Amino acid sequence: MRVIITGASKGIGRGIATYLAMDGFEVAVLARSKDLLEDVRQSIESQGGVCFAVACDVRDPDETEYAIAAASEGLGGVDAIVNNAGIVTRKPVTELSVDEWRAMIDTNISGVFYTTRAVLKRFQHQGHGHIINVSSISGKVPLPGGSAYAATKFAVTGFSQSLFQEVRDAGVKVTTIFPGSVDSASHRHDPEVSHEWKVTPEEIGHACATVLRTAEGTLISELEIRPQRRPSNR
Repeated sequence: MRVIITGASKGIGRGIATYLAMDGFEVAVLARSKDLLEDVRQSIESQGGVCFAVACDVRDPDETEYAIAAASEGLGGVDAIVNNAGIVTRKPVTELSVDEWRAMIDTNISGVFYTTRAVLKRFQHQGHGHIINVSSISGKVPLPGGSAYAATKFAVTGFSQSLFQEVRDAGVKVTTIFPGSVDSASHRHDPEVSHEWKVTPEEIGHACATVLRTAEGTLISELEIRPQRRPSNR
């Protein structure tokens, strides 16, 4: 199966791409940093995986359209996309700048729309495809200090639920994944605290692999993945 992963240069996206590639999927990785993407590609290929890299800013619709086309061509087609690219800025509303607000809206919401629009006609034409949108537990149960981030993730949830109704009869699957606490750099608000109890990015990749392998006539429409343990300071 050929899968495009956005925001794949580090953190959760890199973990998803690496796990899928090591599990037999052929992957294309998209992110803004060409250098970091090249590192991901080399790492995957050195372990025997198949990886194609395209630098792309998902906030730009034209650039996104080109990148999806290039990734599809590089893989010889595309069967699924994991919309993972996102920005996390947790501040009270009174402290959040307009630029920070816009950056999250443009990346976390518009980026998902642009990538989905770019790949969806391909899926509808071939009669199959799978769209995995990475939301967050904050897209269900928001936390104080994360109003803007929660707003974007609630939007991803609503977009995914509506999209599922639009495309299910065309053979296209839509899944929303809600990760809990994940041990990635963007989620480490206190570097002095242990993060060993958290879900790893590769475990999110394992969840994606499970979702992508559902039988043809079924799908997992929503999936929460949380740590089994609680923080040690509780």
